[in-house]
Amino acid sequence: MSTAPETNPNVFTKRDKRMRTASKILRWVTLGSLLVFVLTATSLHALGYAAPSIHALCPYGGLESMLSIIAVGTFLKKILIGTFVLFGATVLLAIVMRRSFCGQVCAFGFLQELFGKLGKKLFKKRPVVPKKLDRVLRYLKFVVLAVTIAMAWITGELWVTPYDPFNALGHLADFNALITSYLIGFIVLIVTLLGSLVYDRFFCKYLCPVGALYGVIGKVSPYTVRVDHDKCIRCGLCNKACPMNVEVMDAKGGRVTDMECINCNMCVNACPKKGALSTGFTRKRAIHPLIATLIALTLFFAPIGIAAATGNMQLLANKFTNTRSEESHEEEGEDSCDEEEISGSVGSDAVEAAVEDEEESYVPINGYEPSDIRGSMSLSQVADMLDLSLDDVYARLGLADDYPSATTIKTAAEDMGYGLGDFKHLLFE
Repeated sequence: MSTAPETNPNVFTKRDKRMRTASKILRWVTLGSLLVFVLTATSLHALGYAAPSIHALCPYGGLESMLSIIAVGTFLKKILIGTFVLFGATVLLAIVMRRSFCGQVCAFGFLQELFGKLGKKLFKKRPVVPKKLDRVLRYLKFVVLAVTIAMAWITGELWVTPYDPFNALGHLADFNALITSYLIGFIVLIVTLLGSLVYDRFFCKYLCPVGALYGVIGKVSPYTVRVDHDKCIRCGLCNKACPMNVEVMDAKGGRVTDMECINCNMCVNACPKKGALSTGFTRKRAIHPLIATLIALTLFFAPIGIAAATGNMQLLANKFTNTRSEESHEEEGEDSCDEEEISGSVGSDAVEAAVEDEEESYVPINGYEPSDIRGSMSLSQVADMLDLSLDDVYARLGLADDYPSATTIKTAAEDMGYGLGDFKHLLFE
């Protein structure tokens, strides 16, 4: 009488291998789809179609705007309610599953991975950053996080925008703006992608403030990659597979708690010994990478779906959604005249702008009106807010080409002999 062969518990079955392959495919399809969506939406927005801007699609803008509300009592321009939902979803994901947003959802991180894959094909041997230097450089992203938070608090503006490579990525379809208002960010984008050719996820490792934030938040999560040192055969394939160069194999206490881990599950899927490497919330109950990816996607997209179902997922600017309709202005009555004063401007400037808005006609630019421009804004910030090139702003205001772009709109008005209200209206004529 024949008996069925016993299954070796330490060897992956065909079903196990299929599940691992499905996990990789799901991750790549999800990340690829999100990258295509971001590039398509932002390109359409830059060309004037009804599509979200890069500012609306970046969760970090939600944090900056939240700080602006606390500091000066107003939302940052270009940051919509949907951006707050995105930020909330990423924070939830970080609390539950550490930096899974970075490894499972972030389109910009995936773009770097693609360049990393290309680099491996182009170069037989890629350079390695010395460990001591690498360890020091990784703290740079925490410095960037601290600076951007501080500047958002102090200025009440999207201060990081001109230097942000993700923002530059969202303006690829507007080359004029790319080489003027976002030139530094464009240069950082080029450096990031070239760096990723020789060193995986270059920006994620050294400069990304979002990753730094989620790394800190994720410390409260029990979820982690776990190593069974008794089963580990010390092959090193997990370390080699990690795009963040985390020392997975030598994790202390058998838990990968390094804030650099982006929970992409590439190490788990690369492990040749069943049970040696796993992921989950407890040591006793492992979660398959495929299930882990599905949980991460659910935690991210569920809040977005709920917000969309309840009408709280606005990602389009006012000119597309008509959220600032004439009826709402009539209902606000005299309070609307105080809008600039509430948002932190000098009271007399707000009154002057409000009076002139009522007396003169103008065409809003990307949903913004003269009263949205504060006297404390620099010319470059105004250009960024209106999605105009700096050259276009200078032409509308009659400024010389060599006029400093860091000058405030109020100072520029005084230099040109205009009242602030008249000067702002020149932009809208």
